[in-house]
Amino acid sequence: MALPERELQRTVRDVIIETMHAWSRDVLERPHRGFGGLPTRPFARAARLKGTIDWQVHPFDVRDPLDEDGELMTMIAAFSSDTAYETLFVIHPDRRAMSATALEAFVARLNARLAGLPALADLRVFEAHPESHFSIGGVLPRVSPFPSFQVLSHSLLKRASDSLRGSGYYDRFSPETLRALGLPRE
Repeated sequence: MALPERELQRTVRDVIIETMHAWSRDVLERPHRGFGGLPTRPFARAARLKGTIDWQVHPFDVRDPLDEDGELMTMIAAFSSDTAYETLFVIHPDRRAMSATALEAFVARLNARLAGLPALADLRVFEAHPESHFSIGGVLPRVSPFPSFQVLSHSLLKRASDSLRGSGYYDRFSPETLRALGLPRE
């Protein structure tokens, strides 16, 4: 019996993205008492269902020089100018390609690089990794199936975080994490 054509066309990329969808659905989108009864990522479900996440499986290198005309920066610039997407989600296909610490350092360097480019200065980058130790009130919201990073506009993040004021969502965030997110705001 022949397999349906659709099944024959599934790729490793498809499986990785399906795995990340399941992680989002089963972990990030579930209500959690540590976040005031809201999901750890309260807007992830809507973005996933609306199709406003640009999922890219890309074997990025944490030593990337981040040249403006390089492959990674070109991908980020293209995302920035595409109004169809709110989030660029770049997933490395090899779970062991880098340590969580190396990914965190790369993301810090990438954020600094974006801040220095006027056309991309509104973008913010956050990492997730199978061995992430990033904790909010004892919850590890950045433990993911694959090393990855997400790129979003600061303007969008600010509107989203403003809508969560008074919800209890930020109650267990450390002062350091709140400062990193630009909170509190006047």
